Amino acid sequence: MSKLKRTGLLAAALCIAGSGCALNGNDAPKPPERTYSNPVKLADEWGDYGLGDPFVFAYDGYYYLYVSTRDTDAGVKVWRSADLVDWTYEGLCAEDPVTTGAYAPEVRYWNGKFYMYTSPAGQGHYVLVADKPTGPFKVATGNFGRTIDGTTFVDDDGQWYFYYAGPAGIQGAPMTDPLTVAPEESQTGAYMGGWTEGPTVFKHDGKYYMTYTGNHVFSAGYRVDAAVSDSPLRGFAGQPNNPVLLRTEGATVGLGHNSIVTGPDLDTSYIVYHNLEGHGVVGPLRHLNLDRLVWDGGLLRAAGPTSEPQPAPGLPAFADRFERDRLGGAWKRKGAAADWSVKTGEGLAADAAGKDGLSLLLAGKETGADYTAEFHVRQLSGATGEAGVVFSYKDDRNYGLALWHEAERRFEVRVVRDGRSEPPAYASAPANLDMGQLQAIRLEKNGNALALYAAGMHLLTLTLPSDEDGEALGAGRIGYAVDGAQARFGYVAFSGSVGGSGAGQAYAPLPGRVDAHADEAGLARTYGLRDDGGGGLAAAKLDAAKPLTYRVRVAKDGAYSIDFRAAAGPDGARFRLTEDGKPVGGDLELKPAPGPSAWRTVSVHGAELKAGYHRWTLEVEQGKLDADWFDVSPYAQVVAKRDDFDVKNIPGWTRFEGVWSVKDGQLRVSSAESGKILTGDDGWTDYSVQADVTVPADGGTAGLLARVTDPANGMELNQNRDDFLRGYYVYVDGAGVHLARHNYDTVPLADAALPAAKPGDPVRLKVTASGTVLSVYAGGAAKPVIVYDDNGGQALLHGRAGLKATGGAARFDGFRIDPVS
Repeated sequence: MSKLKRTGLLAAALCIAGSGCALNGNDAPKPPERTYSNPVKLADEWGDYGLGDPFVFAYDGYYYLYVSTRDTDAGVKVWRSADLVDWTYEGLCAEDPVTTGAYAPEVRYWNGKFYMYTSPAGQGHYVLVADKPTGPFKVATGNFGRTIDGTTFVDDDGQWYFYYAGPAGIQGAPMTDPLTVAPEESQTGAYMGGWTEGPTVFKHDGKYYMTYTGNHVFSAGYRVDAAVSDSPLRGFAGQPNNPVLLRTEGATVGLGHNSIVTGPDLDTSYIVYHNLEGHGVVGPLRHLNLDRLVWDGGLLRAAGPTSEPQPAPGLPAFADRFERDRLGGAWKRKGAAADWSVKTGEGLAADAAGKDGLSLLLAGKETGADYTAEFHVRQLSGATGEAGVVFSYKDDRNYGLALWHEAERRFEVRVVRDGRSEPPAYASAPANLDMGQLQAIRLEKNGNALALYAAGMHLLTLTLPSDEDGEALGAGRIGYAVDGAQARFGYVAFSGSVGGSGAGQAYAPLPGRVDAHADEAGLARTYGLRDDGGGGLAAAKLDAAKPLTYRVRVAKDGAYSIDFRAAAGPDGARFRLTEDGKPVGGDLELKPAPGPSAWRTVSVHGAELKAGYHRWTLEVEQGKLDADWFDVSPYAQVVAKRDDFDVKNIPGWTRFEGVWSVKDGQLRVSSAESGKILTGDDGWTDYSVQADVTVPADGGTAGLLARVTDPANGMELNQNRDDFLRGYYVYVDGAGVHLARHNYDTVPLADAALPAAKPGDPVRLKVTASGTVLSVYAGGAAKPVIVYDDNGGQALLHGRAGLKATGGAARFDGFRIDPVS
């Protein structure tokens, strides 16, 4: 049987009804039934102000959206959704005068109350409290300062923290309760080299993650970075793949101030953020955007930004909100007698007070062997009895329970196998968690591992006991349980995705990056993974018997570059991509390279792709291959260009910073401010760029830009940054010639001497970019003074060319671009 047929059969076997699969893995998948497009505009948003600083959180089966209030108005608006796509306006949830110009309102549920944190016009913070997410919220504190953009985080031990914008980055402080921020302050380390705001903090795999935004809300270069730490208050270090969200040109620009929420499939995370559409009548006009978050080992990455239609977030396999007046036949009672009832507006109730024995209410639909389940539990009888959830119920001899014991202040996780109760496991809850109020309980069942969360806090991970065949509890029903207790229950759901497994079932937006380990069938994890040396994961030891298949969505018809990061086995490797069974580009060959530098980036340029939903397969034709990722970007053929600056209007150039002029056959930038100017196309890949550059006065730099994308004016709005671009900068100064990489920061890469050059002297500079290798020439020499292989996984592989100067006046002449074959 051919590899393609094996792939097709496997994909068909894994296909889930309604998920957009085709029946044959060699065919294009059917388009999803529901889509959405960024930016999102909603009914009843603030006129000429839009949906800035969007915050979304989930409570009892619904999502609630809050946005900043127009400076001239009081009140906070709220919308509700069941699926993150269709939103219903619920009105003003707060109307107190203190909410005039309420910036970045965020809401956290805790023990029956909803706490809103907002900064009126950026002047300190107030807390407002409500009994419902739709309000009315009432002011509960005075102004306790802490600048702007406050957000909260609750750790697994119940300790609260407050984060906010500071003059040197995001600051944090512990909270003594939801209304009180302790006086001490900490510099978290999350900083973008300028004004930094909009923090969001959460926990993943035992690490603390923060997303944050800068530098100016009216800048096209407004963007989102991410940082990680082992501590909730200190030591946050920026990820190597920052920025997480950035786009300065195109359909949406000025992306930032995000929140993060788990999607309705209970497993996939989404980043919610705004884009800048320009100046409104009062302040910036912005709108809401939504994209998936992808985990690559310990690295967080956004699958975006997107602006073409995307599949709507996946829904759970089963869900019930109990919004009716009868239980219905989909639920079945088991065990001792209890009075189970449903009432509109109140949900599900159980009364087993004074009755001995366990009473179960089981959903009619079964989970798979691995799943995520969400429950909502409120024990009303205090220390009397037990209430909780049932999972993996196969029959009355095989099931699991997680029951809350108020008297002991802990959950008991009990497993029954073949009619025998295994020794229970216990998870103590923080002292400030009140199970007498509705609390979200989350279970993640993944193989033999079971993780238990309450109110978002990770309380327990245990290894489930196996039977004599080595199998743990697997597929079965979920539901609710009481034993001698009175309780109320809310939204319940389960999904077949767990631990991020839904990533392979989602469509990766192209242009964009696809992690090789996030394949459709999850086979990369079966075959084996390895560290990619940059904080991420790679699929390991692929060969001809181990193809991997991916779901992708190509935005537009056109020519594209496809860049692969991979490492060959000792005999090398030949591999290719197919799209719906047809080759994409040609075969690629990779020679082995020893040691930590074994990773290489190889490319296909000019591949013709068709818009729509596709299934891509990575096939190893010969040898063995470790695959890290492939990245798809629009391709454009390099066009040779000469410019001796003999005309003053310099056609074909775009200025982003600086005061530029043509005089005496030279392009000049004044000393008034640093400047950059660009020409060419983002789709250019391999080329050389050269020019005569004058050596600047002490303290200045002048030189060439190569492979530039996402440029923005970093000198405007008091940002005073000359590195607002992704690209390479080859420059001269009083110390010599240098190569640096800009990515909204500056990373020096290599240096060389420049003999007998003094300020005012012209120097012929040239840089050739071919693959990941950059060769720098100076003074017209035939041999490069710098050869640098930017092979660490952060290489910039396409973009425009240009000129740049900082810290003083500079002159340029004899500009030239040539393609490199």
